[in-house]
Amino acid sequence: MHQKKMTKIGLFVLLLSGGSAARAQDTWTDLRAEQVAKLRAMTGAYEGQLAGKYPVRLLLSPGPADTLVTGMYYYLSKGQPLNLTGFTRPSVPTQRLELRETVPTAADATGWFTLGLSFQQELLGSWYNASGTTLLPVSLRRVGGAARPAALVAHITPKTYLNSFRVPVITMPDASVTRLLAHWFSLRNLTGDDVPDLRGLLAEHSGIQAADYTTNYNARGLLSLTVLTEGLGASVWYDAKTHNLDLITGFPILLADELKPELLPQFLALGQEKLAERNNDCVANQAGFLSDEDKVGVLGQEFSLSSTQEYTMGPTGLVLDHPVSYDGLSNFVFKVLQGSFPITFTYAELKPFLRSNSPLRRLL
Repeated sequence: MHQKKMTKIGLFVLLLSGGSAARAQDTWTDLRAEQVAKLRAMTGAYEGQLAGKYPVRLLLSPGPADTLVTGMYYYLSKGQPLNLTGFTRPSVPTQRLELRETVPTAADATGWFTLGLSFQQELLGSWYNASGTTLLPVSLRRVGGAARPAALVAHITPKTYLNSFRVPVITMPDASVTRLLAHWFSLRNLTGDDVPDLRGLLAEHSGIQAADYTTNYNARGLLSLTVLTEGLGASVWYDAKTHNLDLITGFPILLADELKPELLPQFLALGQEKLAERNNDCVANQAGFLSDEDKVGVLGQEFSLSSTQEYTMGPTGLVLDHPVSYDGLSNFVFKVLQGSFPITFTYAELKPFLRSNSPLRRLL
């Protein structure tokens, strides 16, 4: 009788402990879901101050996992971007975002931000240096977004180096944005070399030999500009890189960051339909040139987020450059196919997929 009573008590305790574990798991799950929702809401551009006297702009972008973010920020007085990588810890009840600051040329942390997770338009927290000896309060408010600024365009003039390298010099009413754009479009950033190095490459007839640019779009506080480079190696090579920027903040606009996460499968499906049409056209037009292996490779192209990395703003839509890649693709065929397939999304097609605060909504 005594043994049966003890057995019942043990079973009761076990059930209680199991219920506590289940409630703890539910609490953790709810906390994590809240963190993810707040992180999604927090992505975008901000402006504010450190310690009330150091003006900065900061950009938060979705990271490779739902509790991670990436980004950058710059001091308005300097215009030099600093990289940010951030994370949240579901076990911490205060729900704060921790951002690690690094310079583009080194991996060591140069500082840290801690910001409270929030659905609001303002972020509050602190910044401290790498050694932890300096702590400054941070206050940021959301800027940029979908609202069209009144007549905000970039003033662009060319500057030529060594009679071969033509780069844009961009001036904005906001001097801090001008400084950041001067960094993005510096000769060093665009070519990877300074004037003395480029002079040597020209003399040797090796490496990069020329640079130029074209302006695709410059209105509504948005700029799309393509930089073209040409070089010599085993043969002549060409490269093109398009820069899409928000002229309110000077920050780059990555299309993948501007899409609604919940509609991403539908966006990718539409992109695959468009790419499939392009694949079929390519095989039909190049039937006498492509081998059977190449035809299979071309028809097997898949549209993914990597297909959105290079795009151009146009008058009626975005033109995405899907990179051509498949096993057995030769350099010769790659050049004939021009390295990428253009995929066009009209602004009407793009509209339902864009976040409500995306600067790309100014194009609609």
